[in-house]
Amino acid sequence: MDPINCRIVKWNEIEDWTRTIASRIDESGYEADVCIGMTRGGWVPSRLICDRLGIKDLHAIKTEHWGITATKDGEAKLAHPLTIDIEHKNVLIIDDITDTGQSLKLAVDHTKAKGANNVISATLLHITHSKITPDYYAVEVPANDWAWFIFPWNFNEDIQSLIRKTLDDGEREYGEIVELLKKHCRIDIDADVIKGTLLELAKREEIERSGEKWTKKKD
Repeated sequence: MDPINCRIVKWNEIEDWTRTIASRIDESGYEADVCIGMTRGGWVPSRLICDRLGIKDLHAIKTEHWGITATKDGEAKLAHPLTIDIEHKNVLIIDDITDTGQSLKLAVDHTKAKGANNVISATLLHITHSKITPDYYAVEVPANDWAWFIFPWNFNEDIQSLIRKTLDDGEREYGEIVELLKKHCRIDIDADVIKGTLLELAKREEIERSGEKWTKKKD
């Protein structure tokens, strides 16, 4: 397994970061008519920030860039553009992080092209090697401290991908996987979480082989 510097983000951090961004925007005097959350990663932060700023009009743009965890999926592309009229309106665009910055730049350019009066952007985290610097962000991450941030809203998806990477060389015991994730990803995942994830992955693969559609059943 190739080393991947990862960091698990906690909900209390999300609350602190969204509070910081909302306060900074409020202090600036900028009043957004419309908020656009970038899906998937920016949807939860945008809802929290909208709640703090009292913004009722929330919509979504979907861009695609990252595919498999910590693996680039080519150039950013606009998957679902805006379908609302934002001409002459003040717009706030929110995402979880700027890494390459391609997704946020694409969203900002698209929004401006739709005739918005003013467009500002905000992210929870900003990595300094990004091609674009958001107008507001809570935490600046130096490029040499790059990490793959595992947010609460994509925890299961990312852990599944990382566990798959540990299994590239064959079967392993739960404890081995825990130690590999500590060593190569710098994250400490409980063995019970590993066990549950492996059982879910096994069930998914069994269903995929049978040609059926996966649906997670409740106990």
